[in-house]
Parts: sequence; structure tokens; C-alpha cells
Amino acid sequence: MQSVVIIVSVLAALGAVACWVIGARAQAQMLNALPVEHQPRFKWPLIAVWPFARGRLQYATADRVQMVNKSLLAFIACVMVALSAASLASNLTRFSR
Repeated sequence: MQSVVIIVSVLAALGAVACWVIGARAQAQMLNALPVEHQPRFKWPLIAVWPFARGRLQYATADRVQMVNKSLLAFIACVMVALSAASLASNLTRFSR
């Protein structure tokens, strides 16, 4: 049972990394599609920390914002599953005293 939980935890962590990359790509596409007057001066820091750079979403089109929001939701879900599976794996591990 413990090995199954560890596998689920690792897969969820890999899913979180994949969601982070997809979200960063969606953020980059969204920033490139912004009107010139609303484009940020430095784009790469906003792409790297895309969940925290949500102030630019108000100027983007709905389909671009939708992809960023879906990526953020999937990232949070994967992190929650990975942490709960890691917690379960640590509870299943028995330490003899």
C-alpha cells in the first residue's frame, strides 16, 4: 500500500510541474497578446512567477485568461494530491522504537 501511495505522490508532483510549465506558457502567450500600452517592461519575471502576476489578466482576452486560470486550478489540485499522498505515505511508514 505504501508503494502505491508513493507512486501517486510522485505522479501528482510531476503533474504539478507540468501544470506550472503549461501555465507559464499560457502566461507568455497572454502577455504577448496584450495591447502595446499594457505590455510589461520585463516579461520573463512575470512568466516565471505566473500565479502571482495576475494583475495583467484584466487587459487580456477571455480565452487567454481562461487557460491561465485552468492551469492555476490544475496546479493547486496536483499540489494538494501530492501533499496528501505524501502525508499518507508517512503515516503508513512504521518506525520501530
